[in-house]
Amino acid sequence: MKNVLHVIDTTGPGGAETVFAQLASGLNIRQLWRSFVAIPGTGWVYDALVANGLEPILTPRRGAFDLRYLRALRNVVRQHRVELIQTHLFAASVYGNLTGFLCGVPVVSTFHGQPDVPGNGRYRTTKFEIIKRGAKKVVFVSESLRRFFLSESGLARERSMVIANGIDDSVFAPSRDASLREELQVGDNEVLVGAVGNVRPAKAYDVFLKAAAILLRTAPVYRFVIVGEARGPLYQDLLRLRDQLGLQSRVTFAGLRGRMHRVLNNFDVCTSTSSSEGFSLSVVEAMACGVPVVATKSGGPEEIITDNESGLLVNVGSAEQVARAIERLRVEPGTHGRLAREGRKLVQAKFTLTRMVESYERLYDECVGAA
Repeated sequence: MKNVLHVIDTTGPGGAETVFAQLASGLNIRQLWRSFVAIPGTGWVYDALVANGLEPILTPRRGAFDLRYLRALRNVVRQHRVELIQTHLFAASVYGNLTGFLCGVPVVSTFHGQPDVPGNGRYRTTKFEIIKRGAKKVVFVSESLRRFFLSESGLARERSMVIANGIDDSVFAPSRDASLREELQVGDNEVLVGAVGNVRPAKAYDVFLKAAAILLRTAPVYRFVIVGEARGPLYQDLLRLRDQLGLQSRVTFAGLRGRMHRVLNNFDVCTSTSSSEGFSLSVVEAMACGVPVVATKSGGPEEIITDNESGLLVNVGSAEQVARAIERLRVEPGTHGRLAREGRKLVQAKFTLTRMVESYERLYDECVGAA
């Protein structure tokens, strides 16, 4: 068994953090690679790792460039005889590649979305150079994200590859649940439209709210819920927009939730109104649960969904198109059922956790063999 160190520098909930935890635990289950995990502190990621049977190594990071953090990662690599470093997100990739250089260990860096590449100017160029010179392979979760990154960084295409995220389709499976509907007092005859993801600019929840207002003018049977971490100025702006649209009693920000497979099985329709998505884990999770999806053509979703075959795709920023697609699913029960069935079939064929882990295992073996 070979040892791999997984590095991420965030502690809160999110798609990249979920994949980080799932990959590390999935490798341990298969027992070809033994996972060690380095994270900057306690929180959601820590709890997810512990729940999956992993013992996180705390490596705090402070400031724009922290030599103590670099030394801590170097010590972990040496102490546990790590043979490969796997990083997620931009900052962790910079430090991970520096650590790999110091220790003579190959590095694989994974990027999950355009926000992974922050800022501009000389400082960002220097970070790109570290990753370009250090990483054996840079992984992207979708082809659209790879195109964006290559255009921004100048990374050679042959040193990049795409590995789609995967989910556990034995957990995310159709199993109708009413717990959230009961909590929100959603009636059996009402249509619950949900969105999943932390409140961030790229999620474009203003489009979701505007689509909700359009739908309620069409039919008063709709209820709406946004599930994810909600705080800060953007959240306050969205609350004000909700109130201006007269949606106080119809749209709920339900906050961060566990057991997302149960949450999704409360939805009649799942939406993604994002302006930019590297992949969209929530779309795949909803499809696996047999919930039809309406998603914007924001990057990742159109590499997951074939329009009108496994879901419905609409243009970015168009609340009208989002509303029309959702209304179609309400008035065409045959289409609703067909997309639900075909969506799950697609996930089982292309987007399972086993498939993702096996892809990373092959890549690791290739990188260690080349080193």
